[in-house]
Order: sequence, then C-alpha cells, then structure tokens
Amino acid sequence: MDVIHNEAGAVKSTLGRYRIIEELGRGAMGAVYRAFDPLIERQVALKTLLPPLPGDEMAEVRERFIREARSAGQLNHPNIVTIFDVGEQEGIAYIAMELLEGRSLQRILRDGVRLAYDLVADITAQLADALDLAHRYAIVHRDLKPANVMIDRMERAKLMDFGVAYVPSSTMTQTGTSLGSPRYMSPEQVVGAPVDPRSDIFSLGVVLYEMLARRTPFESPEDTTVFALLNRIAAAPHPPLRSLDREIPAAFERVVDRALAKNPEDRYPRAAEMAADLRRITRGAPPTSVAAPRPGQEDRARTQLLQDLDRFVERFDREEQERIRAEEQAQLRKEEETRRWADEQARKRDAFERSLGATPMAELTNTGTMRRAALDMLRRQAAVLPAAPNPNTERDKRIDELSKAMSGAFQYLAELVRELNAVRPSSGQPYEFIYLGKLPSVRLSDASVESRKGYAHGRDVPDQIAMRFRITPSAPAHVVLEGEDIMRCAQYLAAMKIPFAQRDEPKRGFRKPPRAELTVTASLPCEVMVRADYDAHAMSIELTNVRRLGRVHYRLASAAFSGVMDDVARYMLGVDDDLERRARR
Repeated sequence: MDVIHNEAGAVKSTLGRYRIIEELGRGAMGAVYRAFDPLIERQVALKTLLPPLPGDEMAEVRERFIREARSAGQLNHPNIVTIFDVGEQEGIAYIAMELLEGRSLQRILRDGVRLAYDLVADITAQLADALDLAHRYAIVHRDLKPANVMIDRMERAKLMDFGVAYVPSSTMTQTGTSLGSPRYMSPEQVVGAPVDPRSDIFSLGVVLYEMLARRTPFESPEDTTVFALLNRIAAAPHPPLRSLDREIPAAFERVVDRALAKNPEDRYPRAAEMAADLRRITRGAPPTSVAAPRPGQEDRARTQLLQDLDRFVERFDREEQERIRAEEQAQLRKEEETRRWADEQARKRDAFERSLGATPMAELTNTGTMRRAALDMLRRQAAVLPAAPNPNTERDKRIDELSKAMSGAFQYLAELVRELNAVRPSSGQPYEFIYLGKLPSVRLSDASVESRKGYAHGRDVPDQIAMRFRITPSAPAHVVLEGEDIMRCAQYLAAMKIPFAQRDEPKRGFRKPPRAELTVTASLPCEVMVRADYDAHAMSIELTNVRRLGRVHYRLASAAFSGVMDDVARYMLGVDDDLERRARR
C-alpha cells in the first residue's frame, strides 16, 4: 500500500474515507492515487494537492483548488471525468474522481501510430462537446493538451484536470512547480491577456493539428529556447496542414485554420460549432484507400470544372459591366455638380466686383483691363484665405516630436541604469520566469542601456533603445520536473547562460518518468526595448521577463509619450501598474 505525507510529515494511508491502494502518477503540484471508497465499494482516482509553497501562498492555492474542483463537479458529461468528492484533511487537499481505464492521448501520440482520420475527427468532436458544456457554466479549462485527455477501450475521450485548470494563474504556476509544455497555449495566454472560452478552442486546434501532422503547429526542431515557440504562437502563422502532408483531407485544414486564428474573434464562437464541422467531415470523409476513378469519371469532372469556370467568367463580366456603368454615372454626377459650383462661384465673383465699384469680369472686353482685374481679385482672395498646410512641414513636426521623445527616453533610462547599479533595489512585485515560476522577491542590478540611430525621411533619428538588466532571486528558485521537461528546462537555462544545479531523484519504477529538481541562484536576464515608428508617429515598448512571463508588447500614440519612461521604471520596480493602464487608453 502506498502512503501520503501530510504537511507535518506524518504518514497517511487514508484520506477522508478513502483508503490509498497505490500511486498512479506524480506531478509538481501533487500526486494521483488509486483509492477505495468503502461507502459505495468502488475504486476511485484520488488527486492530491501538496506543493512546496509558503504557508500564506499555500492557503490561497488550496482554497482555489477546492473552489474550482467544486465548480468542475457541476459538469455532468460523458466526455468529462466525473468528480465525486472534494475535501481536505490535515493540510492535504484532495479530489475524488472517476477512475479511468485506458491510455492518455499523449501516450498514444508518442507511440507513433497514425490515427484514422474519422477517429481523429471523432475524438476532437467529443472534446469540443465537453468544452462546450464547461463554457456554458463559465468554466475555461486553460490547460487543454494530450496529457489531459484519456481514451478508453471504446474510443471515448475523457477530458481531465478541470479541478486545477485555474491554479494558480492563467500562464504560470507558483515557485517550485512545473509549468509544463507551452506548446498548447493560446496567444492570449502567451501575452498575459484575459482568456475566455475561445482560448480553449485554440488549444483544441493545436491538439487536432498534432493528431493529424504528428507535431504541434508552432514548434521547431531548431528551437533552443521557449521564447521562440511563444513568439510564434503569439505572432507567426502556423504551417498549413496540407503543406506537411497532402493526404490530409482539406476539410480538416479549414477547421484547423479557424480554430488557430490569432484573433479570438476569428475563431469558432462556440466549441459546439467546431464539433459540428468535425462531424460533417466524418460523415463525408472518403475511405482511407481511395479507389481508382471509373471510366469517364475524370472527363465528367473536367467538364464540370469548365462549366463552373464559364459561369464564373460570365458572372464576373456582368458584375464588371455593372461596376463600369455605376462609375460612369458617378462621374457624370460629379461633373454636373462641378459645373453648378463653377456657375455659383461666377455669380458670387460678379456680385463681389460690383460691390467694389469695379466692372464685373464677364463684362470686360479690354485684355489689359481683364488682366489687372483678375490679378486684383486673386490678391484680395489671397489676403483673406488661410495659408494652406504644408504636408512636409507637418510630417517634420511629428518626426521632431517623436525624435525628442526617444532622446528623452534614452536620457531617462541612462539615469535609471546608474541608479539601479548603485542601489540594487528590490522589486515591490514578484517576477515570473519560464519554468521557474513566480519569484516573490528579486533584486535588480547589472543594468545597461544603448541607443541605435535610424533614418526617417532624409534625417538621422533615434530609432531603437535597448535597456538590459538582471534580477537575482532573494532565495534559491527550485523547480521539480518530470520526463522531457527536465531536458527542455536544462537546455533553456544553458542557452540563456544561467548557472543551475540539477539533482536527479531515484527511479520510482519502470514505467514512471524520471524526476529531477533544478535549482537556480544566479541572476536572470530581463530587457526593455523601445522602438520608434516615424511613419505612424508611434512608440512601441517591448518588455521581456519584466514581471510577466515572456514578452509583453505595448504600442503608444503621441498623446502617451510624456512620462512613459517613468511608468516603465515604476513597473520594473513593482511600484504600480500605470504602464498597463496607459497602454489600454
């Protein structure tokens, strides 16, 4: 019989009324056990939460764990793991849930077996159905990935881990815990924006893409850091499915493209609509091995294509002729309006000349008199007309304004660098770092700043400012990882030239993945990048590892230039969040 250790270190063989039978799996936030419920005499899966957190943070995490598990308990659906009970005993929070027999989708994909297209569509549609019910209860999963999907012997998909999807935040876990693979995150999660049900739809699109292409859409074998992956999720288009494998039905590509839209507004508004499209694929999908075309079938298809093209050309010609007629009529109306305007101006000019005692221009016959009258009239009009704006002058003013703002920003950051290096201040807010989680207390130091010149409309102007500094955790940062995440984290830290110590834990069984604890005591890199857009008269500020995970981008119009660098400095020091409020105006 396996045992559990509570916060005081005492050995427990039971939790609540549940008797522990064996451990099924372990993660950074706790473990999952096979347990027996004597009340109704059945076996259950018992998930526990016991991360190594300070007492005040642990209380908040435990409260959210139990609250969200109770919310997930509302979800009664054949494709969502059933939650029976939730409770806490002697510092250990637990969830009792349906014990699933089968394999995770992650394990199935790792086996390298290519799934049939109708099975892929069916599994994804089942998951979409599950999400649709959760979304109707205002529950967003936020951690949809193959590891959280179980497939039983009847090829029924079960979505798991609703109970901890919100713990402890949308993008990171607490210090000392594992972030997990970011390959299934939505662009909103990457940039730290608020998430809604459409974020789950994006993650489901990534899972569908992986089942079809046997790789996720934004990963690359050349990646040496997680930042490259996160940047592609946030900004780069995914490779079209059929560019990887032409055998994939085109209908899947249409579903994937809509699910993976960067803008949530362009995705499926509801998971149920995605499920409906997938089931249409199942009903209309061709067999796995397509038979050779029957005699004459290709000729009929070619004839149909030519007829479709003829209809298209005919419709295009008709629409083009209607467009030309509409333009001609608009031009005639414009010429008529211009003629009427010219006649009205001539009448006004004659009345004006008569008011001055001069002979109207229309009545003049002498050439010399006409020339002098025309000049006099133009001079009088010029005296009362405002000066026409010079677009080049206005553009130069905008360039001067942005150039001065960039120069002022560099001067401010240069002074900030000197103060940071002299004082080595502590941040008033935590910093988040990939894999390491939330660092509650850090010191800022080793700052530097440099400026780069650019060229805008014939002038040399400040184009880019880069300020770099490092943060040092007040206490060593620990993270416990399993399996491939150990290698990924170690590679990332090595690529960033961050020293770390790794302690491998003893083997826990043939089928259980290896575990290791990585410890970082050295400083970590952060960056503030300021760029000028002289054509749009705007300034962009990009923060990397500055309090938030990864890169956060702000774009400011001219009205927000004044004082923005002071907002950046206060944000870095954790004084306030005025920078975020300024960017949202």
